[in-house]
Amino acid sequence: MTHADKVARWLDAQPGVGVEIGALKSPIPGIAPIYVDRYPPFDAEKVFADYWGSADSLPFRDSSLGYVATSHVLEHAADPVLALWEWARVTRHGGIIYMVVPDYRYTFDHTRALTPPAHMIEDYNRGTTSIDGTHISDYLDGLDWSRWDPAGTPQRHAATREQLRTAYRAAVAAGEEINIHFHVFSRETLTALVALMNAHPRRPCALTLVDSAEKFPAERGDGFLLVLRVDKPLCARWSSWRDRRRPALLPDARPFVQ
Repeated sequence: MTHADKVARWLDAQPGVGVEIGALKSPIPGIAPIYVDRYPPFDAEKVFADYWGSADSLPFRDSSLGYVATSHVLEHAADPVLALWEWARVTRHGGIIYMVVPDYRYTFDHTRALTPPAHMIEDYNRGTTSIDGTHISDYLDGLDWSRWDPAGTPQRHAATREQLRTAYRAAVAAGEEINIHFHVFSRETLTALVALMNAHPRRPCALTLVDSAEKFPAERGDGFLLVLRVDKPLCARWSSWRDRRRPALLPDARPFVQ
């Protein structure tokens, strides 16, 4: 099963423009979205990004996009519930959230415990941000270092782990964001999280699971696909129709300079 199959089914038919978040050097094939990223280019290589933006803060108007697409992004969100609601915010009624998420069984996270969906709801309720050290030890002490750094020795792994621990703790103490795999997912736990979000008293809309696939895409095989349809209340649909001719990008959207 490939991106081409799923893109043709779920994204090609969506009217209007879409966005891909955090494509870095490997955008999802077969789509022509606006690209956003929060990190500058690295190693002198091109990053696929047109504007600055992050998973939980996108430079688009409410209900202005046909779809949001991501691949290996949600695990980097300290508050995945907030991120998913942000993706729903910018997506029109009937639009699509198309996300590939690492399946912990096939990544260096396989030795970590799955994050309970209730924990992620708690993170949302208490406003967790990326300036948070709660998951540093779980990440560094729980991951499989032989997969994280296959060429490294146990000694090098231990040294790298402690160097990163020191750096992450210093960043948090200085009020700076850190970039780690905050949470560990399976298709079942993320599906359960979506169900909890739909039952949340502060839900802004509903998210309906319309498709999923394991070991996706087949050529990579370390993730799973979830496709969600965004179902918005009547007031949001009316606002979207009224503003349909306005640009999707917000006036203060910052171009991504490489």
